[in-house]
Amino acid sequence: MSGQQPSAKWVRVFPGPRISDVLGYVKATWMWLQHEYPEMVSYAQSEPDLTDNLCEALNDYDRRLESGIDCDFQSESWELRRSADGKVTRIARADIRVILGVSGTPHLVIEFKKLDGTGQSRWRYCFDGMSRFIEGAYSVGHDFAVMCGLSSVDLDQEDAAMGLYISQDEYVKRLQCVADSTGAVVMRPSSTAPGTARFDTVHRRHSQNPPKSIVLLHVLMNCSAPT
Repeated sequence: MSGQQPSAKWVRVFPGPRISDVLGYVKATWMWLQHEYPEMVSYAQSEPDLTDNLCEALNDYDRRLESGIDCDFQSESWELRRSADGKVTRIARADIRVILGVSGTPHLVIEFKKLDGTGQSRWRYCFDGMSRFIEGAYSVGHDFAVMCGLSSVDLDQEDAAMGLYISQDEYVKRLQCVADSTGAVVMRPSSTAPGTARFDTVHRRHSQNPPKSIVLLHVLMNCSAPT
């Protein structure tokens, strides 16, 4: 898209093909941080400290140039919303917002949650993470968004457990999940970012007018346990 003016339709959503590139870059940068600064990106750190550390590394000019990534990464940026009377309200802060190209072009929100193998951490992932997209706090007008779990346990184990957790009947309803043609609400492999996202889920968003669904891509990354 360099040097070209994007169409009106294009600027409404972050283009699906670019998501896989961005997530590959995010995962590679996280692995670099784990190697260079393991204590600073360990599970003992708070979620804001982890995402700030990652965002700073993602914005490194040389790293972006070498990886062919022409995006900006914003940490803890506000979602602003204007009401009918003209009042503007701060709705929620996104962990990392990825801005594609120049100002005014699409953004992709990545929400991070720490996972330690417990039901409590999975509940926070779903209802203090996924729910923000579903209820309209994040990514209004966009078709894609990303949930990223920073896991202190085996990734394959957490992947399977999270899939079962989301698929519980009660949570399927609360998360407004949309099933595929087989009846599954956890869709493997990811159709948008195979190889970088573990699975996709699709959710109705009745808070939008008109109602519109959103695709959440689910990424898991290793995060060492507290020492």
